[in-house]
Amino acid sequence: MKKWILFAAFFVLMLISFIFDREILKFFNALPDKLFPFMYAASHYAFFIAVVLISSYLLWDKRKIVYLWAGISFTYVASIVLKLLVQRVRPLGSGLTSTGLEAFSFPSSHATVYFFIFAFMAGYYEKYEYRLAFLLLAVLVSLSRVYLGLHYLTDVIGGGLLGAGLYLFLRKWIKG
Repeated sequence: MKKWILFAAFFVLMLISFIFDREILKFFNALPDKLFPFMYAASHYAFFIAVVLISSYLLWDKRKIVYLWAGISFTYVASIVLKLLVQRVRPLGSGLTSTGLEAFSFPSSHATVYFFIFAFMAGYYEKYEYRLAFLLLAVLVSLSRVYLGLHYLTDVIGGGLLGAGLYLFLRKWIKG
């Protein structure tokens, strides 16, 4: 029951942030440039590969690792399909204004995948420290997308909901 309350809270937060998306983006753009190196690194694909490898090492079970990688692939594809269906244009000035898939922002694929990883790892680890570490990682990577001007806050909240929701949908096969 707690999980559905959490999803409802995230959904309400997404609706509220949709109203204030442009103002929230302005706030993030006004943050000091000292954060840029970390935020850029957290948003980079090399960082993602390191997170997947560390997660795989922590799982230490071939079956769990296969489920993790398959789940990441599935959530990424789901986010791409949703991007193509919604076709929300990225914020102005993002630098990604091509006519291809890069032109669309909802949902954030980074947020989708990192929140899936968080939910997956939290499903296997009862330790509060691991859960908190993966949650902070998902939140920081998601916020880096807003900080870099590539997504609205609604995009990353929607991506987070999608990633965690897909884990809940897939977990009966993952844990099976």
